[in-house]
Amino acid sequence: MARNPGMRYLKRMLRRPACLLSMLVFALTSCSPSGGSGPPALLLISLDTTRSDHLSAYGYPRPTSPALEELAGRGVRFQTAYSASASTGPSHATLFTSLHPARHGVTKNGLKLPEERETLAEQLAVQGFQTAAVVSSFVLNGKFGLAQGFDHYDDEFTPQEATATVSEWEGHEVSGSFDRRGDHTTLHALRWLREMRDPSQPFFLFVHYFDPHLPYAPPKPFDTRFEAKLPASVGPLDRVIAHYDGEIAFVDQAVGSLLQGLEDLGLSDSTLVIVTGDHGEGLMKHGMLGHAVNLYEEAVRVPLLMRWPGQLPRGRDVAGPAAAVDIAPTALELLGFAPPRGLDGESLARAALGQADLDPERPIYLHRRPYGSAWVADMGRLYVNGSQFGIRQGQWKYIEGDLLKTRELFDLEADRSEQRNLASSRPEKARELASRLEERRQQSDPDTRELSPEDREALRALGYVE
Repeated sequence: MARNPGMRYLKRMLRRPACLLSMLVFALTSCSPSGGSGPPALLLISLDTTRSDHLSAYGYPRPTSPALEELAGRGVRFQTAYSASASTGPSHATLFTSLHPARHGVTKNGLKLPEERETLAEQLAVQGFQTAAVVSSFVLNGKFGLAQGFDHYDDEFTPQEATATVSEWEGHEVSGSFDRRGDHTTLHALRWLREMRDPSQPFFLFVHYFDPHLPYAPPKPFDTRFEAKLPASVGPLDRVIAHYDGEIAFVDQAVGSLLQGLEDLGLSDSTLVIVTGDHGEGLMKHGMLGHAVNLYEEAVRVPLLMRWPGQLPRGRDVAGPAAAVDIAPTALELLGFAPPRGLDGESLARAALGQADLDPERPIYLHRRPYGSAWVADMGRLYVNGSQFGIRQGQWKYIEGDLLKTRELFDLEADRSEQRNLASSRPEKARELASRLEERRQQSDPDTRELSPEDREALRALGYVE
């Protein structure tokens, strides 16, 4: 739990004149879009390991997400949204800072966000927001720096709430349970709203749900909701995917309960709700069941939904590409504040409001965590070494590995499943995107571009064996 985040942030800014000037501009240019005496509230929801193409809110044939369907119908759905990474820690650090992983420094799980990286919670705390977070996995434990700016950070799980108990993860001792089931997460979030929230203050509440992560073990009746409808002849992978979909349906119910609680408290109309995912899941599409090992669409395409009654349009679909790096500046602008300078993301506010379309040729940058030389295995087996970097621009997507020297180019319009590598047959396009990607990498902080020997070590993560 972080204490007095607004004061800590203010003291830090006072030691940095350039940042102080930026903060003063930030404060002087803020306004309330609703015309009231202060800004409205923000509820930011992160769904772990959730592929957008497995949500009925995005057209998936199984009814996995009725609550998110209703949210999309009452708000804005971004059809093409990307996480920053295929790993939870880096993706959430990007979500909070609007910086790419190489800039904020959390390039893999288990690394700590540097204190000098300002978070959305810190920026809102200094504007008078009460800030709280309820997370559902040790991956987001406050010790990894993500509690910066939160005056309430709920990251302790009881055995009764958990699905997994491990003693060690990524070289860190795990005291207590590793995770918390989604229904309990909602109860904790609602308890904060009802009992700890100061009604006189605007609030920022961040809620993280872990359930769709391996192992897929949804509680009843979600454990058989989709598997029971499978023909007897299907293989084991179909049953595994049915359990994954059951986890999504379970967490969707938990999100629906949280949104209903917001409604019951009379807070729905004054609260900007943003729902996104931290990364996707392989489901054997490219030879791996889990995530973290590649940057294919199934690993990095995530949902992005927004709702704000009376402020955002109902049922709006935004086609152009959006990214996790955009969420913090978007939230700030919609709440009435000017986003700080120096962010990697851009505000999607005008697109959400229906005042503009997103540029379909805007480049989206992706980063895969570094590995030491190792074989990663779940239901599949893949050799990894070093990092991967990716860029999507228009119909094209390019992925390269730094140590393995791999180069992949895909035409997403003709090959949505990324099965045909065109790097050799379209060398000019591959070189163009590689050059743009290198420019972006050179803009990263020099102290985070190079990996230490420790960063090259093989890691053991939940659900994987390296």
